[in-house]
Amino acid sequence: MTLHAAVVMPDHVHFVCVAHVPLARLLHSFKSYTANRINHLLGRSGPLWQPGYHDRGLRTGQAYRRAVAYVLDNPARAGLTGPDEPYPYLRHPRSCW
Repeated sequence: MTLHAAVVMPDHVHFVCVAHVPLARLLHSFKSYTANRINHLLGRSGPLWQPGYHDRGLRTGQAYRRAVAYVLDNPARAGLTGPDEPYPYLRHPRSCW
């Protein structure tokens, strides 16, 4: 997987990537690993993620740029930061633009 942008929000995650494996397999691995890790850190067990996911195919450069901008702006839209404040759970390698 090549990660282009990602944000972890209090109740959901967004990411833009190029998946080199079937998306269902990638998301199963992601959800399994993160649920086990988070449950371990919190000393709990049981389900963490809701079933399912929403995906979008990005077929043009414009669609890609809009998706990355959406991910980057998500914390400010949710009121977690100001428009130019850094958000600690955001990843965006600038070389991807």
